[in-house]
Parts: sequence; structure tokens; C-alpha cells
Amino acid sequence: MAKGVEIELAPLGEDHVRAKITWSEQDVGGGKLVIEVTVKSMKTRPKTDDQLKSDATALAVRFARAFADTIEN
Repeated sequence: MAKGVEIELAPLGEDHVRAKITWSEQDVGGGKLVIEVTVKSMKTRPKTDDQLKSDATALAVRFARAFADTIEN
């Protein structure tokens, strides 16, 4: 996997979606953080895949920053 964020979306029945967010810090030999989040689907106000990926990217950045802070301390 290249440096950056990769997001996989998978439906989990009618009411839920799983977002698997992989944050990779370097191309070779670097750290990697994988987060799987299950969220309730919003049938009344559905989001596009781009909106879901944007939300998941923002979440991944927050987790990666928190993770980096715990390593530094």
C-alpha cells in the first residue's frame, strides 16, 4: 500500500455500513493504522460514496493524530 489513506466501504445488511480505514505512514517499513467502523445507514438522507469517504478520511486523520500523540508520550 502506498503512503496515505485507503477506505473500503461494505454494506452490512439494510441498516449498517462498515468503513475500513487504513492509514499508512510510509511506502516501505512505515507504520500502519487500520480502523473498522460500523455506522448506521441513513436511508432518509443517504450520502454519496464521496461524502462517506470524506467523512471516513476525516475520522482516520483524527485517529492517526491521536495515535501519534500516544507514541510520542
